[in-house]
Amino acid sequence: MWLEDVFVGALAPGVNAPTVLLLNAALVGCIASLGTLLVLALQGAPALVPHVAFLLALAAGLLLLINWFLGQVGTVDARKQRQHLFGSQASNATPLAAAAAARQPDGSKAD
Repeated sequence: MWLEDVFVGALAPGVNAPTVLLLNAALVGCIASLGTLLVLALQGAPALVPHVAFLLALAAGLLLLINWFLGQVGTVDARKQRQHLFGSQASNATPLAAAAAARQPDGSKAD
């Protein structure tokens, strides 16, 4: 259900909470790897330190600015995004079940 919310969030307008969580996790992983690279560059390749420090600052700035912006505009509930994509009958269904129900001409449930 969590990963489905991320996929629905990619297709529907707005940003839902699971998408924000996944984006934050990816950016924190990027910051951690750049921090590790900075420590290794300090020990072995001092010529790389300014470049890695700049990339680290960019990644940290991106994380802060994205979270600030989302704090200003807010997030959308994943149910509302699902309703926008699949219609009102899909509010409690998964996207695959909602798509199957939408293909039924008489509106009956698919087996």
